[in-house]
Amino acid sequence: MIYLGKGHPFGFKQFYAALLERKKLVISEETAARLNATRAFVNHLLSNNIKVYGITTGFADLRHQSIAPECAAKLSCNLIESHDAGIGETLPKDLILGAMIVRASSLAKGYSGFQLSSLQTLLSMIEKGIIPHVPKTGSLGASGDLAFLARVGRAMMGKDVPVWYKGSSVLASEALKDAGIPVFEPQAKEGLAMTNGTAFMIAGLAIGYMDLINALENILALQGLFLNSVGAIDAAFNECMQEVRKQSGQSMIAKTLSEHFTDSPFIDFSGIQDDYCIRCLPQLLGSKIEAIIEQRDKIEIELDAVTDNPLIFRAEEISADVHKSRVHTFENESWVILSGGNFHGECITTVCDIIASANAKIALTLERQITYMLNPFRNKSKLPTYLIANASDVGMCSGYMIAQYTANALTQKITQLGTPTGIFNITSANESEDIVSYGATAVERLLEQIALIKQLNTIYCCVALQAYALTREKALAQGKTIPATLLAEQLFTIAISSGMMYPSLNDESFEIRYAEAEKLLSSKALGTLMGNPLSYKNA
Repeated sequence: MIYLGKGHPFGFKQFYAALLERKKLVISEETAARLNATRAFVNHLLSNNIKVYGITTGFADLRHQSIAPECAAKLSCNLIESHDAGIGETLPKDLILGAMIVRASSLAKGYSGFQLSSLQTLLSMIEKGIIPHVPKTGSLGASGDLAFLARVGRAMMGKDVPVWYKGSSVLASEALKDAGIPVFEPQAKEGLAMTNGTAFMIAGLAIGYMDLINALENILALQGLFLNSVGAIDAAFNECMQEVRKQSGQSMIAKTLSEHFTDSPFIDFSGIQDDYCIRCLPQLLGSKIEAIIEQRDKIEIELDAVTDNPLIFRAEEISADVHKSRVHTFENESWVILSGGNFHGECITTVCDIIASANAKIALTLERQITYMLNPFRNKSKLPTYLIANASDVGMCSGYMIAQYTANALTQKITQLGTPTGIFNITSANESEDIVSYGATAVERLLEQIALIKQLNTIYCCVALQAYALTREKALAQGKTIPATLLAEQLFTIAISSGMMYPSLNDESFEIRYAEAEKLLSSKALGTLMGNPLSYKNA
């Protein structure tokens, strides 16, 4: 079980456990008491006709329009209905479920005025796997994921919203009835509490980040095949070289890649220097992977964040800089309700942009290495042209020529997606929301980019396996011994034992090879072989 609420941490561990292992989300008695107390304060505001944004006012630039307290519940319903304005195909199912989990965690902290019964409806839907179809376009990441969360809210209300349930697509009204879940009946403030926030943005980013770390660990493992195949010179990876620059990312990558040199009969321990795609790997991959790892804490902080507006604080939660005119006394305690911008997704956009930029340079590095392996002029004839196994077949066979073309096309797309999203802006809400984040767009583009990087990894894997297979065959024919302790040999053994056949001797479609490589890379076996150098426990 995973306990939600103030005082219960919610980070990567809890998010992944709830999303992937379907651990149950529960509310403690203490959390329930806080939700009830905050809700009572909202009712106090209504009964005293105190003007509060989104409770007794309109929204955005309509904030100056007063709403009668008795209409506050209707206002919440109207908000959810009108903000369900997204369009297009649905977002991925796991992303939507992840967003529901994150939203439940945020609401459970008790700063939003959400009712316990309303939260139980959301938690029951998560537990029963009732997941609404949410159109992928509609969020500016300005006042949070408004359109996305409004669709979730309407599903909770039992509206005729399509949902996934028991392996089929049915209407939310039918699914809730079948599961015995009470429908959500929004009261004052709950419309805002449901729709404000960064739940979709941060859920997508957290899911993508996990995927990316696995891809990066695959890259570091596959570097062993590349470095051994081309007879890389070791000098640029020596520890003393890194120590005089003192860049931690550079040092980490140099140390990790140096593990591929241990017991190697292929590495050049007396050469002078290699081209940049070999010699500068500690600097290239080190700076980019370090930048990606540095975003981990920011993502985890946002997973645990409260991103509603306005927010309710009481007693010791009220900071000293809150003006006394804003403080209300309710049941012998001090309370305040403050309107701000915690829903704004700029921090998420910034993280996405940093990661996307880093990914672009990593992709460029991989493509250059693919070209290096295919071009005898580049690799000093250590490998045959286009990795064609038999010299007599050159011309008749094209080998891995077009695999590089495809890698080239993928790299162009990946680098294009590395352009920062955060540099763009179009205002909304009649100019009152004048600087938006496009956080949802940034996440969408990053997820697309990560998917393309995995495809590039697939091609790289096939090329590197062919290169290593040819190198080891040549060495064995010369009577050399290849130690079983060599990481590249262990990686090659994993590939061959899974049914992959290298070297490939004839021209053939790459479809089967790509499928085999995808299976290997998704197994996480290569990251495990490397000791998972980028995993959370090693951060």
